[in-house]
Formats: sequence, structure tokens, C-alpha cells
Amino acid sequence: MPSTPTSSLGARALVVALRENNDVMPRRIAKCLGVGLLLLALPGAEAQNRGTAHFLNTLVDFENLARTEFTETGMLSTWDRSGANDDGFRPEWVRPDGVYVIADLQGPGVVTRMWTARPGGVCRFFIDSSAEPAIDLPCRQFFAGGTKPFVRPLVGPMGGGNYSFFPIPFASALRIEIAPNDDVPGGPYGAYHHVSYRKFPAGTRLASFRLPLDREEEDALAQVLDIWRQPDKLQAGTGQGEVSKQATLAPGEARAVIDLSGTGMINALYFSLDAQSPAALRSTMLRIYWDDGESPSVEAPVGDFFGNGYRKRPFRSLLMGLSEAGEYYAFFPMPFERRAMIEVANESPVETVSVRARVRYGWAPFDPDVGRFHAKWRRQEMVGVDLDGSNRSDHHNYPILEVQGRGRYIGATLNVWNRQLRWWGEGDPMIFVDRERWPPSHHGTGTEEYFNDAWGFHEFIEGVGADPVRRERNIIPVSGVLEAGLSSPGRLFGPNAIFTFHVGDSIPFRRGIRVSVEHGAENGLTNDYASVAYWYARPGSTDFFRMRPEAERRVPVLPANWEAARLARLREYAPELRRRILKTASAIERFPTDRKRHPERIRVLRMVFQLYEWLGISATERDRLYDRMEAARKGPLEARWPVMDGIYRELGGMLRE
Repeated sequence: MPSTPTSSLGARALVVALRENNDVMPRRIAKCLGVGLLLLALPGAEAQNRGTAHFLNTLVDFENLARTEFTETGMLSTWDRSGANDDGFRPEWVRPDGVYVIADLQGPGVVTRMWTARPGGVCRFFIDSSAEPAIDLPCRQFFAGGTKPFVRPLVGPMGGGNYSFFPIPFASALRIEIAPNDDVPGGPYGAYHHVSYRKFPAGTRLASFRLPLDREEEDALAQVLDIWRQPDKLQAGTGQGEVSKQATLAPGEARAVIDLSGTGMINALYFSLDAQSPAALRSTMLRIYWDDGESPSVEAPVGDFFGNGYRKRPFRSLLMGLSEAGEYYAFFPMPFERRAMIEVANESPVETVSVRARVRYGWAPFDPDVGRFHAKWRRQEMVGVDLDGSNRSDHHNYPILEVQGRGRYIGATLNVWNRQLRWWGEGDPMIFVDRERWPPSHHGTGTEEYFNDAWGFHEFIEGVGADPVRRERNIIPVSGVLEAGLSSPGRLFGPNAIFTFHVGDSIPFRRGIRVSVEHGAENGLTNDYASVAYWYARPGSTDFFRMRPEAERRVPVLPANWEAARLARLREYAPELRRRILKTASAIERFPTDRKRHPERIRVLRMVFQLYEWLGISATERDRLYDRMEAARKGPLEARWPVMDGIYRELGGMLRE
């Protein structure tokens, strides 16, 4: 068992030097001296006049995630202020000249993330007091990821939307405008937007973003792009030591596979699980204890911890992944003061499993301002409620994380077994920092948007800028879709597995944090939710997690039975759908479509167009009716209703024959 003194006189002297001269010793010198990355978390260690290069570096310097100093964060988005699901556009943001202002921030600060489901118009960034925009590009061009320096994978498309993690610092103010152009004639040129930001105390000196980038900024961008394009290579060769252990665990057996004594940090964890059944991903538990703590700071099924709650799906991201050879990796920095102990428990009642764990680690003095790494799993059957179309709290939401204490939230995995043949992901995410009241400082527009997708969860990248030839998996370095919910008929029913990490846009908190998401629009759907939250917290923090026994962690349907379950649900639902169409068609004359009836009737029509074969409708008739409905969408909402009524009448006639 490796061991080392917790510190040395030379290291202590260097700590003092860094504290007293935080702007004279570059980060890389501290690394070369072997003091370790924890020193870089010292208060005030960031250089003055931080600018674009500094904030680019935070996208690959993961030790920053463990720091618990507080800066204000927030997110501007187009979420429906009434608590309903009309999240696309905010008319009050449009100026008399027709320009749409999606952000108007007073600095100093930095924009850390942008997202849109429909890039259109011209994006203009006005920084500080300048009358000329620092960025002036068509939104489709800016978000496509092909215009330097806003290039993939730092900026670009996901399944149905587009994102940017390129940091935009500003010394005193930032205004982001979208002006109309020919991209979306007659349409909402600013629809569906998020802008995440950090704000610093008055007097903080920041160097504002400008083009062209200087040499230091170009070098920083090149380093970020190199790592983001090969995220699983980030930790290769790092650390002062490595230890590994292999173990075979009988049913009910638990064993410590890694046990380090001293002061330092694990910077890479690799893990292999050899089991016959996918059920082992939930029955095999990973627990990590820091500094002789009585309860684990990490407690999650192995599969869920690595994003594979349903089945093994190889993928690569900055903070974790699964190689094609079957080895998981996690690059979360994991500092400890006295001890780090990793335990694996096989809680299957019948299956023996083999595991192999190895870690790369380094020894370093410990700083009390650094938080301990946490990751915990929970599961809950969420029951739909009727909130009369308006949810103005998170009382009925699915809770992902609730912590009391000081720390930093860095992301989540989410597994949803959808019991419906309809899209489930309209529910807004909400993040409450330091006991703030509703609405929170981070309020999103839908579940898929929180994971940087749009219009559902997609298997492949299809947003603006996607390669029309390659079928790229819908995974970027900080988020991805491992089990998609949109594809052929019936795919809305069944498994959805997604993940997202906040790296440059992590969310610090001083007294606590609460992260939740609606289950369906306004919490209207009943579904099985399971998640892992990842965060850092100082010792003494508390959370709300209580681990369920193995029998209550099992997935609803094992992968081998997914298709059979879908077919059974389709057979069950088709007669129900037929009855609903006939009932509505018969009632159209007395109860024509109006604002109140429109949402449900359009939802049923979408199901008809997806499941037309199960209703005995030909593809030709389906396409004809679908084209009529799409053509009506170009006009005002009220003009669509008579068209919908006509479609219902025709469908009723077809199904009565």
C-alpha cells in the first residue's frame, strides 16, 4: 500500500511563495516541480487581467472543478415565465427596431455556454462600451462550428440543436443581439436560446474578448481543441504513481480494491467489470471513502456511475467514458487529505463478477478550500400530476441533487424508462443555488436542452453544421446520448440514457444547491427516473441520498426484451389511439379545435403520423395529411385549427371503413 508524508518543508515553502506571489509563477512551473495540482486551488492563485486564454484553459484544467470559492453564476433562457411549456420566444426581448436581445449583462464576467434549438438571424456581441460588435456572424455560421475560432468540438451541432462553450469574457458589459435576416423569413429568428455566465465582484480586472486572437489565446485554443478531440487521452502518463487490483466477487461479497494513505489526489480511475448479465451494471456497487469517513462520498451502481445504467455502450467524454476494449475511465480529480479507499460490492443474489480497478495518483500538500469529490445515485417512479398547465415551483419535479454545504455542481447522468408512446422530455430543468426561491437562477427550456440536444434525444448529430455524409454519434466532449428516444415508430417507448458535465460552466454554491427536472411538461407524465449527480463539497456537507437495496435498483426491462416490450405496447395502444380519433372526429362539429383543445389534439395527430401503419392507414394517405398539417403551421395558430378539424374528419372516415 503506497504511503508518503503528507507534506515537506520544500513544498510548504513553495505554498508560501505561491500565496505571496500568485502572479509570478505560472501554473506549468508548479506542475513541473511536482508539487501537484492542488496548489493551484489556492485563493488568489489566478492571474490578474484574466482573459480569453485563461478561460479557455479552464476547459481542460479539471482541478478547478474541486475549488469551492464562490462566484455568481446564472443562465438566461427563453423558458415560459407562466410555468407552461411555451419556451421558444420572449416577445418582451424584442426592441422597437426588431432586434432580439438575448443577453444584457453588466460585468465583469464571462459567458461560459450558449445553446439554441433554431439558429437563425445574425448574432452580434457588443462588449463593454464599444459601438462595434466584437462578433458579427449569421447565427447559423457561428453555431455550425466551422468558422475560426468558433470551431468543433468547442462549438457545433448535437442531435437537434447547437451549442457553444467558447468563453466570451467582458470587463464591464456584454450585450448579445440577434438581428433578422433571410435565414428564417417570417419566423422567430431568436427562438430557443440559453446563455450561461459567471459574474465577478466589482473591481475584478478582466481582459475582454477580441478578434483576432493573440498568440497566447491561439495556443490556449489549440491545446483545448487537441484535448477535446481526444478526450480519453487526457490523463495518459500523468500522476506520480499507479496501483491496480483485480478481484472476483461472489454474490454478496464486498472488497476494498484500492487503499491509499497519505495526502494527494487521484487523477484517473480505470475500471473493468466482467459479468454475464447487464443486470450486473446495477447490482455491482462502487463506493469511495475519503479520509476514514464513515459513509461513502461516492455510492452508485458501477454502470450508472459511468453512464451505462442499462447496458454497456462505449463512448468518450472529457470526464468519463468506456473504451471499445471494455475499460471504463473517470478523470474527475479526487483530492484526499489522509486516505482514499475504493470499495466494490457485488450485491447480485446469483451472479459472480470479476472487477479490475487501477488509479493514477499524485502526492501533494492539501488545501482546506478544496472540496471532496462526490457522486451518488437515486431512482424514483415519478407520477404525473395535473397542474392545470402551469408549474411554478420544483415541488413535483424529479430531484437529481440536494446538498447542504459549500461546493460545486459539475453534472449528471440520467436514465429514463419512458412508459409512454409520446415524447417525455419537455420538462424544464431547474437549479436553485443557496436556497433561492422560484424562479431559480438557472431555469431551462426542456430536458433535452439541458443535455445540449433539441427536439428530442437523437442517436446521431443532425443540427446545423452536421456532416451530411458521416453518421456521427450524438456525443460531444461534455454531453451525449447513449440510448436515444427518437427514431423508428415505438422508439419513444423505452430506454433513454444521457449525460452532461459542467466544466467551464460549473455551478458553485455556498450554502447548498438543489437540482431537479420536470417529468414531462408541467410534470404531467408517469415514468421511471434514475440518475447520478456529480459534485464537490467541503467536509461536513450533507445530502439527501439513500441507497436502495439491489432488488429495487433493477432496470424495468433488460435489453434483450426491449423490442418485445415496444411491440406489446404498440399493440396495446393502437386500438386506444383509434378510439380517440373516432371520438374526436365525432365531436368536432360541437367542439371544434381551440386554444384549450389544441395541445392534446396535435399530440394525437403526431402519434397518428408515427403509427399510421398500426392503424391501417397507407403511407400515401399519411403523407398527404401530414403535408396539410405542416403547410398550416406557416400561418397563425388560429388558422391551423380548421385544418386540424378537417384532418380529424378524414381520419374518422378512414377508420370507420
